[in-house]
Amino acid sequence: MGTLAIIPVFYLLLNNSAVVGYLLAATAAFVLYLLISAGIKGGKVLRDRMLILILLMFFNIVFWACFEQAGSSLTLFADRNIDRVVFGWEMGAATTQFFNPLYILIFGSIFSVMWVKLSNIGKNPNIPMKFGLGIVQLGLGYLVVWLFSGMVDAEYRLPLFTLVFLYMLHTTGELFLSPIGLSMVTKLAPKEMTGMVMGAWFLSIAGANYVAAILAQLTGAGHGEGGAAEATAEQTLTQYVDIYTQMGLITVGIGLLLVVLSKPLNKLMHGVK
Repeated sequence: MGTLAIIPVFYLLLNNSAVVGYLLAATAAFVLYLLISAGIKGGKVLRDRMLILILLMFFNIVFWACFEQAGSSLTLFADRNIDRVVFGWEMGAATTQFFNPLYILIFGSIFSVMWVKLSNIGKNPNIPMKFGLGIVQLGLGYLVVWLFSGMVDAEYRLPLFTLVFLYMLHTTGELFLSPIGLSMVTKLAPKEMTGMVMGAWFLSIAGANYVAAILAQLTGAGHGEGGAAEATAEQTLTQYVDIYTQMGLITVGIGLLLVVLSKPLNKLMHGVK
């Protein structure tokens, strides 16, 4: 009965994104208050760990807000401005999303072995460093669009390998950040706070998806009266290249900042690896 009763609530939320934004902001403020309060009461070590957790949650939002363009703007980009013909067969625009899971299968085990090998020789990067490198790779993925923008054909389409390299960098960036973040959360929190801290971590991903929707709208704005749907291929390509280049430069900059600050930030983790 509760499940049936909540369906209209979800329907209203899906049709009122502004309300969702306010709910996310209010929930985030409450969760941050709980984390900070618990850290202050728990002493220096727990306080520092809650602080680094909150900081990395914000970087987590940056990563996933840009990464989650795959299900929206990047698929529309593939539909409008990517040559998807492979040996006479035209790949569907949504089918281009198979690159990410394919790369996960290819690189997942390799990364697992790599972290163990690096740890054995004392060269395993600390967690803030991995986050920074993951965000840098995400940004470089978007800069691939700018890099190949000069290879446009007569129909203002970029070659398919633009997405091949973009998704490869996004996936390697994901492998630097996503499993590392989930492991980190369980180690930073004391047992009695594990559930709440894990919930806070997923709340940051929820916030990232909300920001992702806003970013996706930017790629389709300003083209005629009807937006991107009525825009020419040349106009949409210009818009995508411009927005993705800006996203790439900003995320690379944020990632490099985190890399530079990784050593002092790692001290806040008090031995958590």
